[in-house]
Amino acid sequence: MNLSDLRPLALACIVSAISAVSAAQQPTPLPTSPPVTPPASSSAAPPASAPDDVRMIRLKISAGDLPSSESILEYHRSEKGEDGDYLLGLAWVARGAALMGEWTTASRYAKSAREIADAALKTPADYDTHREAVYALGTAIEVQAQTLAASGKKADAVRFLEESSRARESAPFNLRARIWKRRNLIELEGKPAPAIRAEDRVGSEAPDLASLRGKPVVLFFWWEACGDCRMQAAAFRRTVEKYAPKGVAFVAPTRFYAAGDHSEEKQKIEKSWAEVYKLNGSVPVPVSDEAMLRYGASATPTFVFVNGKGVVVRYSPTRMTEERLSAAIDDLLK
Repeated sequence: MNLSDLRPLALACIVSAISAVSAAQQPTPLPTSPPVTPPASSSAAPPASAPDDVRMIRLKISAGDLPSSESILEYHRSEKGEDGDYLLGLAWVARGAALMGEWTTASRYAKSAREIADAALKTPADYDTHREAVYALGTAIEVQAQTLAASGKKADAVRFLEESSRARESAPFNLRARIWKRRNLIELEGKPAPAIRAEDRVGSEAPDLASLRGKPVVLFFWWEACGDCRMQAAAFRRTVEKYAPKGVAFVAPTRFYAAGDHSEEKQKIEKSWAEVYKLNGSVPVPVSDEAMLRYGASATPTFVFVNGKGVVVRYSPTRMTEERLSAAIDDLLK
């Protein structure tokens, strides 16, 4: 996928994150002041109820007005110092600059955000108490990798992401998955689809991807409490009904998000798959932390399209319309 092709898609994601009340896709969203209960949806973006300066920065970015977003950030720093909202603002300005192709600016803000975030995240406990830093760190790592890839240094970008992953093996799942997501966006297409090893399952056992060679495969990574996933359900079900008879295989991996005993959460997954998606018995649901991490499912839903040779031809960590789903599968069938 050409990097320039990603810019409209990424900008659309930010506009959605700003305008939608349920835009907080992240399973462990950032705290705001006062704290709010996270909505049942999932994205790499902080909650839509972000503080005023951060919200205004995001609005300016959605309008393509990077200079104004920088000015708001500068004003916030002069009035309130380098607090948590300033760190969020740094991350958003870095992200906005990347979307607009201003890579020098993007790199500068990303490095600043990373320095502040790294200083705040010294121990595992810090990841729970400094969630603004967790979000900013993930954004900074992604933007720095994007900057390298945009300058033609794809191998350096992948190496940077590998090093970032190794340095944060004990970090929260969502941060580690964000790093994998960015790596997948840079290099997964054209490579063999990683294996899916299930720790549990809902319904019938999912076939091994290797056993599906010769068939196109669509992977749908989801979370039962994700609002965006639920809004995707009807279009996904119709797509399954249309293409399964044509020999397309569908697999819907998820994971357990809660710690401890998973019996109650498994019941919720089963209920959601039967009542919301209405696909119980027709699409297998492997439960796999490993697969959700490797495929970078920090944002749900995430779609992966695999051809009959077992090679990934499209990686899309976004919602998709029924029309786009059909077009992607038609490409697999050619």
